[in-house]
Amino acid sequence: MPKRRGRGFKEPAMTVRPEVHTTPVSDQDLAELQALVADIEDGFNRKEVAVLDRPFSADTVVVVPDGTMIRGWDELFAYHTDRMANVVSTWKTRISVLSAVMPGPDTAVLHFRQETTTPDGGFANHGTVVAIRRDGRWWIGALHNTNIVQ
Repeated sequence: MPKRRGRGFKEPAMTVRPEVHTTPVSDQDLAELQALVADIEDGFNRKEVAVLDRPFSADTVVVVPDGTMIRGWDELFAYHTDRMANVVSTWKTRISVLSAVMPGPDTAVLHFRQETTTPDGGFANHGTVVAIRRDGRWWIGALHNTNIVQ
């Protein structure tokens, strides 16, 4: 018998799963979502933090490749300001959106690959963006970026 959690809850069969990415991604939505990622790439390569962080919401949550969790746009802007002036000042990056799905009309999940070159070589990351549309504009509400083995 399935284990119960809470009053009246019965665990569904393992084969019963809903599909959650049911809203089609329109060409316009895809272009606008890709523009968010383009801002990140452009701002990073130009070392312009205002451009890099332009697509992030005030209450964004970002997890960077070393596992640091950043909460809020102000903290993100301070983090990137320091990084752009120091550690990554000579690095360049290229970001490609691998997929975009929408669990609802104003929510999108993007998966991306980031290729970064440094004076010592380079590395790659995979990441996930949760974008939310507010007042007709897309914002990054969460981003998680993870180093991958090449």
